[in-house]
Amino acid sequence: MKEKENTAGLSILTSLALTLGKVLTGVATNSISIFASGIHSGLDLLASALGYYSASQTVKPADDQHQYGHGKFQNVAAVVEAFFILMVVIMILGNALPAIMLGSAKILHESLGIIVMATSSMINFFIAAILGAAYHKNKSEVFREDYRHLMVNGASAAIVCLGLAAIKFTGLTIIDPLLALMIALVLLKEGYYHLKKSAGAIFDVKLSTDEEGIIISALDEYQEKYVQYHALRTRRSGPDRYIDLHLVVPRDQLIYDVNEVCKGIE
Repeated sequence: MKEKENTAGLSILTSLALTLGKVLTGVATNSISIFASGIHSGLDLLASALGYYSASQTVKPADDQHQYGHGKFQNVAAVVEAFFILMVVIMILGNALPAIMLGSAKILHESLGIIVMATSSMINFFIAAILGAAYHKNKSEVFREDYRHLMVNGASAAIVCLGLAAIKFTGLTIIDPLLALMIALVLLKEGYYHLKKSAGAIFDVKLSTDEEGIIISALDEYQEKYVQYHALRTRRSGPDRYIDLHLVVPRDQLIYDVNEVCKGIE
């Protein structure tokens, strides 16, 4: 448990440091793309905080007020994150589009920006590797999501770094707002991913075809011990999957034997 907390803390501290570093550098260099990348890191920080909070809630047992458990805390957290992503995308577009149309982009201290973004990219990939190892060890969905966030952020930081290098050597400052536009599109994709993943669980959409295939395979293993099954229903709540169905058994089968079949299927 201590190891998981240390890894989670490392992820949050890294996102906080990168957010502050890139936002301040964005202001100092007048770079929309660096500032946008800093906001992207800020969203990673928000995602980490929401992820660990919702994970701490989902493990709580059912109570009088939440008789089906607390699994949907995780789904609501994802919707909140998607809302903030949309707000950030609007802010980035509000700065990038006028700079593109008016050709008003002006970059200062390109070398500083290149150094900061290159360092940011390397740190992102390094911490992502640690989180990836933690996920394979603990199978925590929170670590998997943080790993994915940092990999995307590291890749976008590397692209911004290359773009700033291109500006330094060519003088084409329009590259900067174009890179910011790219980050906005990446964030839109992230927001869509979170909404798609969480909204389905909130509205009790069934599990994927692959997951239901695993369930049906388990049922088929016991097909000689029951007559049929029907009304198979599935849904997801946070990290948990819920399954129910009607199992028809021979009328003369002993209750004990029926119970053993049901336990085996479960």
